[in-house]
Amino acid sequence: MLKKTIYGLVILAVISSLLLLSACHHYSPEKRTQWMMKKFTKDLNLNDSQKEQLDVFKTEMVMKGRELRVAYANSMEELGLQLRSDEFDKEKLGDAVLKIKGPQDEFISLFIEKLADFHSSLTFEQKTILVKKLDKMKNHGKRRCRISK
Repeated sequence: MLKKTIYGLVILAVISSLLLLSACHHYSPEKRTQWMMKKFTKDLNLNDSQKEQLDVFKTEMVMKGRELRVAYANSMEELGLQLRSDEFDKEKLGDAVLKIKGPQDEFISLFIEKLADFHSSLTFEQKTILVKKLDKMKNHGKRRCRISK
């Protein structure tokens, strides 16, 4: 009887572990962006011109994001080289960090510009829905079970 119980518990633990691990997905930035665009299109009830504008927005942001990730990877590689070397060269690391700053600034500027263009194409009702979604998103990652103060 004890053997059957232990055997059953082991099987239950293995199945539970597999189920928990199968729920852990890491989606690429492109996949996450695609999911967000589908959701925006559906929730905001966008017309064809707004959908096209959102698609252009998405495409440009994904391309800039790729450039930013490459710059970041190069900078991290330089940091690793500096940490492994006998002497730490502040100039080289500073240059590597500045190489990230350029693509970051471009990304932010493009995002603000495209978001302003998209915002101007939305109706009042769509803007209201978007604000409600943003408010809901603010609390998404917060802990829900809090100990009283």
